[in-house]
Amino acid sequence: MPKFTVKQQRFVDEYLVDLNATKAAKRAGYSRKTAYSQGHRLLKNAEIQSALTDAMTERSRRTGLSQDWVVEKLIENVRRAMAEVPVLDRQGIETGEYRYNGTVANRALELLGKHQSMFTDKTVVSGNSAELIQAEKVTDLEVARRLGFLLTRGAEPA
Repeated sequence: MPKFTVKQQRFVDEYLVDLNATKAAKRAGYSRKTAYSQGHRLLKNAEIQSALTDAMTERSRRTGLSQDWVVEKLIENVRRAMAEVPVLDRQGIETGEYRYNGTVANRALELLGKHQSMFTDKTVVSGNSAELIQAEKVTDLEVARRLGFLLTRGAEPA
């Protein structure tokens, strides 16, 4: 096991709290002014990275928490939140209407989508050889909108 300074070891321990390098550096005793750069530098250190990986692996083993478990629970939340529950009147009789928890379902679906890298930024390049090619970052939704526009209209989007 590598020899760390007291601050480096404290950084490893503090980083595991919230996975925020700047906050971990501050809590480990690094200067508030340089915490961002120190945290960044420490995360690039191979021995620190190895210690963090080992600690996270051990924590996952100890708690039984894994990516699979988290994804399974998110899927369970989606299913529960989207299950239609009959609306009852004051006498407990079904009204014929149903409700579900869309907010919970949407949040779980959002997290699952992020896990599957479904909501990453894309770079779209437009233009022709006569003009300067411009690149801009757009969301998947914007890419889909533009592609839909191109497929239905057969022209460049505005």
